[in-house]
Order: sequence, then C-alpha cells, then structure tokens
Amino acid sequence: MIFDRVPGTSKIFATLRNGNQTDRFECVPSICANPTCQCLSVDLTFVAQEPKGDQAHCQKAQPKTSLDLVNNKVLAEFQRTASPEDIDFSERLVAEMDPQDFSLLTLLFHTYKNRYTEEAEPDIIEPDFDFNEIESASITQGYNVLLPYGNRLQVAVDGVEHLLLDGHCVRTDCDCTETYIEVTPIMPDGTFGEHAGTIHLDHASRQWRRAASDDTPCDVPAWRKRIETAIPDFYAKLSQRQARLRTIYAHCRKRHLKQRLATTRKTKTALPKKVGRNDLCPCGSGKKYKNCCMNVAVSAARRGK
Repeated sequence: MIFDRVPGTSKIFATLRNGNQTDRFECVPSICANPTCQCLSVDLTFVAQEPKGDQAHCQKAQPKTSLDLVNNKVLAEFQRTASPEDIDFSERLVAEMDPQDFSLLTLLFHTYKNRYTEEAEPDIIEPDFDFNEIESASITQGYNVLLPYGNRLQVAVDGVEHLLLDGHCVRTDCDCTETYIEVTPIMPDGTFGEHAGTIHLDHASRQWRRAASDDTPCDVPAWRKRIETAIPDFYAKLSQRQARLRTIYAHCRKRHLKQRLATTRKTKTALPKKVGRNDLCPCGSGKKYKNCCMNVAVSAARRGK
C-alpha cells in the first residue's frame, strides 16, 4: 500500500519507489463538486516532501494524475490530454497501487462528495426530475436516489446494517408529510441484500403502516422501535430531508418552465404577411401579385368553399 492517511485529518500521503530511492508526496485531491454527478474519479496533485535537514529550495515539478475509481486505472480522458511526464508518473503509480489504495481513495471520494452534497445550496442542484409524473401522479422522490452521496439513514439489526431509503412527495401544490421507507440490508461486501419491506409513515402525525403496494412481509411495529431507538431525531430528519427535496424541486421546475416558455416563443411560427394586389409576387417571378399567382390563389380558395 503506497497511500496513507494522517489520523484525525484529511491529509493523504503517498510513498512511491523511484529507482533505488523512495519519494514521499503529500497528495492534494480534487473531486467533482456536482452533488448529482456519479463520475467516481479523483484528480491528485503530488507535492514532494523534502527530507528533514535538506536545505535545497529548488522548485520541483508536481506530478498530477486522474484516477478512475470504478475500473481502478488511469482515467482515459487524462491519458489523452496529459503531458508525457504525468502519464508516465500515473502509470508507475497505478502499477504500485493495491486494492487497499483504491479503497482509501474511494472512501476519500465519498467523504468529499457527501460534504459537497449536504453543503450545496438547493438552487444549484439539478437532479433529473420527471415533472409530468410528479405533478400528475405524485410520484415520490428518494432522497438518496436524487442525492446519491447525501447522508444516509441506517439502522443495525442483529449486526447487519440496513439502509432506509426515504421517498417523499415534492409536488408543487401538496403539503403532505407522508414518507415511504424502503428497508434494504447492506451485505459485508457493500452490496445490497434482498428487499426487506416498505413502510408508509406520516412523519408529522407519526403514524406507521405497511405500504399497500408492497407484498413483502414487514413487522412495522418492530421496525418502528428499532428505528426510533437508533435514530432519536428520526422524524426531524425526515422533515428536513423532505423540505430540502421540495426546495430543490421548486428551483428545478421553475427553470424547466422558464426554458419551455423560451423555447415556445422561439419556435412560434409568425403569421404570414398579407400580400397586396400591387405587391411583388412572393413566388419570386418579379411580376405584381395581381398579374401572377393571385388568380391561382383565388381559384383555390373558391374550390375549397
């Protein structure tokens, strides 16, 4: 493993072999700040660390790389645009990295993306909403579906973590406080297990019941006890999450309607100009309209009566 993290800080360092010596770098990460983007890549700048007692002050190059954390390799776009030196450095870096290195960088990626997501102003977040479905059928919107790196709601049952996917109504003219909670176990390898049921609750009145649309057996009273014990401010969190989704949706819908209006105005066909008897004929013959196509138009109009 070539990367290490200073406990209690966000600093990342790398120790990389360079011939008969090793180079030590502080790694400065740069991660996409778009809350809804799932690019899963990280840019790193490597700042060389001088050995203690070394008084040399020469300016050293700062190698850069961009890593694809899905396929554990150098990002293809970076290879097309980077300098030969940075490409060579990146290839040496990836060759020495092991799965733990990529796991550490993936954890770093999620930490940054979570912070960006939760701190982002609602008016700059642009999820892909289906406005017609939401307004006509009140389709609920999942907090972690729209904001995949947002804070998760989880509860442990018999040592197994369960993800609580909360879906909310965001329709413009609706002020309901109903929420659908999909319960899904998280396996040791990070994948999701078999769906454990859906709970329908009102976070204002605190009324719980099994979702009518889900046939999966679900002991709602038992889940309520577990969740309320594990997350004491559960109802406040649901209220805050629904309010945030409503605000994001309102901004997106406003932009959508504005763009649609602009498009309608732009593509609206102008009414044809009325051609006078003595005007030039619009066919381009150079003759007056009365001596050219007017008779044809009059005849066609009469036939249509």
